[in-house]
Amino acid sequence: MAIKLIATDLNGTLLHGDQTYNQARLQQVLAALATREIALVLSSGNQYAHLKQLFDGIEADNLIMVAENGASIYHNDQQLFDGSLTAADLHQFVSVDRHQPVFDGAYLIMVGANGSYTEKGAPQALLDAAAKFYDNLQQVDDLTQVDDKIKKVSVSTTPAAAAQLVTDLNTYFDGRLRAHDSGYGVIDLVAANVGKLPAVQWLMQQRQLQPDQVLAFGDGDNDVPLLKFAGHGYAMQNAPAAVQAVANHVTILDNEHDGVLDTIETLGLA
Repeated sequence: MAIKLIATDLNGTLLHGDQTYNQARLQQVLAALATREIALVLSSGNQYAHLKQLFDGIEADNLIMVAENGASIYHNDQQLFDGSLTAADLHQFVSVDRHQPVFDGAYLIMVGANGSYTEKGAPQALLDAAAKFYDNLQQVDDLTQVDDKIKKVSVSTTPAAAAQLVTDLNTYFDGRLRAHDSGYGVIDLVAANVGKLPAVQWLMQQRQLQPDQVLAFGDGDNDVPLLKFAGHGYAMQNAPAAVQAVANHVTILDNEHDGVLDTIETLGLA
């Protein structure tokens, strides 16, 4: 079957290391994909507000944004899917869960529809780094004070400790919430039905697509389920060997040299 949906991760995949990308080339690829009725899905753990700012100036009716690790899906600035935490899950988290030993030594950022929130006392280095990825980052005395619809909770740890913490968090929550390793020592906690793969599957259902009509790109552990599911999964040339091992293919070029766009063009899709 012909490809009808392309899903790509951003950091380490479509984006260069400095968060830039080849804007003119992306615009050309999107225009070419549109003639074939192929949608391009930008899938990221970043907030939608950040993605909207990042891709300001790109005009394409076939561009879809999956934000907050699948908690939000937007098309033409209209929200198609909202996977925010329920009021019950949020109350349980801020009043009980966050005080459990599994979170010892970790810093939390709650990502909402209107801003991001962390408790006062976080190291300045963490705040400076977070400001690059979280819009309207606010310091509060207590997370119970936050009045916003929460999309996800980001847990900051060290890259070396991330894999074990993901396992520990998923054991603790036992399906109530789901932890995803977003790379760089950041773990995202989202609703149980939320993730990059569920977001793509939701879009596939809306468009009546099959896995062999999906082309996917990624470089991290949280991309693995989608790379394994898609009929055409491409790990980035710069991805770890373990990620490359689960994909059907590996891109010839890395993210710094437009590996995603190059592959789309080489396949004759643009």
